[in-house]
Amino acid sequence: MIDINLLEFQSLLKIRNGAGVKEIFDVVRKKWLRLQPEEWVRQLIIMYLSGQMNYPLNHFSIEKIVQKGLRKGRWDILILGPDMKPFMLIECKAPNVAISEKVVYQACVYNKEVKAPFICLSNGLKSCCLQVNTINNNLTFLSHFPLYPYNQN
Repeated sequence: MIDINLLEFQSLLKIRNGAGVKEIFDVVRKKWLRLQPEEWVRQLIIMYLSGQMNYPLNHFSIEKIVQKGLRKGRWDILILGPDMKPFMLIECKAPNVAISEKVVYQACVYNKEVKAPFICLSNGLKSCCLQVNTINNNLTFLSHFPLYPYNQN
């Protein structure tokens, strides 16, 4: 697991009472959404990666459809590298959902189509990051989120 406290970034989230429901502002899509536990985690990860790790917000893609064989799914966050190719796929779960083998498997199934070199999983309380080795067809657990690969010109 990665040793970060995403709750430190909770004060950066914009939350309001909407039409009878609590809403959270999505800084990537620039709109208010119904506050769900998974959306809360997604926004915490975005705040951490953009604010602390300097990942560019315009390289985040949120909740897009990915084909899983004959079924469709949605990734939570896909971060594109400077070359606009997939860099990191992130699967967000509600805080009461454990980061289990089942969650890793789900992210790996999505990543089979996406082909990002990194996969991260978080429930807001615990996070882990994996590096994908396509040559050996295995995953390596990392102790940190990878640095964003800014072009070195």
